[in-house]
Amino acid sequence: MATIIKQKPILIKGSNHPVTVESITCMAVESCTRLVPVNMIWIYSNKSNLSKENFIPSNYLQVTLSHTPNDFPMLSGRITEDSKGDAVVHLTNEGVLYTEAECIDQTLDYFIPQSISSNQEFDYENINNSDLLMSVSSDWTGPCLSIQITYLKCNSVILSISGFHCLVDANSVAFFMNAWASAKLANPEPFFDKSFILYPTDEEQQETIRPKNCVFNRNSNHQFDESKCIVNQQQRVIRRIYHFSVDELKNIKNEASKNLSNSIDYISTYDALFAHLVLVIAEATQTSLKDHVKILQAVNGRPQFVSSYSPSVLNYFGSLAFWLYDKLPIDNKQTLSSLAEFIHEMHSKQTEQSLRDYNTYLMSGHRNEIRDKPDADIINHDFHCTSWRKFHLLSPKFFNSDYPIYSGPADYVYQRFFLMMDANSFNESINIIFGLKEQDYERMIQQNNLHKYR
Repeated sequence: MATIIKQKPILIKGSNHPVTVESITCMAVESCTRLVPVNMIWIYSNKSNLSKENFIPSNYLQVTLSHTPNDFPMLSGRITEDSKGDAVVHLTNEGVLYTEAECIDQTLDYFIPQSISSNQEFDYENINNSDLLMSVSSDWTGPCLSIQITYLKCNSVILSISGFHCLVDANSVAFFMNAWASAKLANPEPFFDKSFILYPTDEEQQETIRPKNCVFNRNSNHQFDESKCIVNQQQRVIRRIYHFSVDELKNIKNEASKNLSNSIDYISTYDALFAHLVLVIAEATQTSLKDHVKILQAVNGRPQFVSSYSPSVLNYFGSLAFWLYDKLPIDNKQTLSSLAEFIHEMHSKQTEQSLRDYNTYLMSGHRNEIRDKPDADIINHDFHCTSWRKFHLLSPKFFNSDYPIYSGPADYVYQRFFLMMDANSFNESINIIFGLKEQDYERMIQQNNLHKYR
């Protein structure tokens, strides 16, 4: 166990906040994320054995943090819920929650191996079970953003962020972190206008038909309860980081590209690795892919609006992750190629119009009627992947630190659902995190399929 002693949290306000208090109403697609906050960590290795004051001093973080909300004012505001169930963030500058902590009995090796090699993999239990995070509330009360800086016994640092998902996705958190680390004005300038997601007329906003790939279904009897991910576990769940090198990823992609249909001439590394992991986990968990299995993925919607609206949409600061799904066909045996193609077509066919239809469908009723009704069983049966890659999450350097040796979720309770992350800042290798029940994990090791393309 790690003994972590926390100082009393403080509120850090923006240093140059306007007197007039404004408010911003979140999109429907943002407000439907209420149940799940964004919790992330960055791990900084103190390789030079500097003192705390010379490595990443807390007073330096506090001073630079006081300037950052000037560019991202919603993060120091507070949220209320309107009559439709949308989050309304009031730019009151009440402050970001900041907590300084010290781990008095563990060094970096307890959480993550310091000598990260090209194939380093590690268990997530010590990160999960340590008090490395001050989480935001699950009901939109209190601070919108909470930051904890934990100094380890070796003076290495674990920095964690917890934020309301209606205000940030991984893209936006990376935007904020890099601006904070630079101690300068955010560059590029964040884009806040939400009108690009809306149809121009009220008539077009009356869409009540559920779009094909929208995972939310207000008519579903299934209700997502995140606590079931933790409570309903008769076996121990083993959650680990798995590393895929550049060469291994190339091999997976080449294999997945061999038997594509004529309708597609390209798949990405994401498509190929996603497909590979579905096959590996399905075999380990003895899940038949002919048993009406659903494939889910979270897609960053920003690029779809660039051509018709503005390139500035790429700098949109908010939560623009669209949760897509589709059912695997049951008439054919799934191969690496067929699965990669299936995954690719699901996200590549999304357009500006389809994403507007998605948001409009969520607008057509109260958000509480739909936000906890994903039409899938992501705990026991279906497969879900989210990618945090290529957002520059490994770029923030503070004071005398080097780049972080790791960035990922601050807590990870799920099984079957997996997350893709950049493994380092100097090549395109990938870290994957997922959990399996102990029996399924042992079966996966025996089957030896996870790294068969290594």
